[in-house]
Amino acid sequence: MAAFGVSIEAASPDQYSFGVWDDNADTVVMFMRLQTQWHVIAGAFIGLNYQSAEFLFKIHGVTDPAEMMEDLQAMELAALRVMNKRKE
Repeated sequence: MAAFGVSIEAASPDQYSFGVWDDNADTVVMFMRLQTQWHVIAGAFIGLNYQSAEFLFKIHGVTDPAEMMEDLQAMELAALRVMNKRKE
């Protein structure tokens, strides 16, 4: 949200609550399922483990894995920018 100039406080009084459009709900849920599947090298996040994503797609019956992967990669890139940002 900060990337769009919106502070978390302005968006919601509860730092753990946020809205998700219905069209994005399945991707957000899948992204959360992958939260422990990050490749990390020398303290830097590299990206998600795509083999784990493929496994989760299968067991959760994702009907369009290519579309889901594209959506996850968009979230992954945004997350990487935030997670790897150096503190000043």
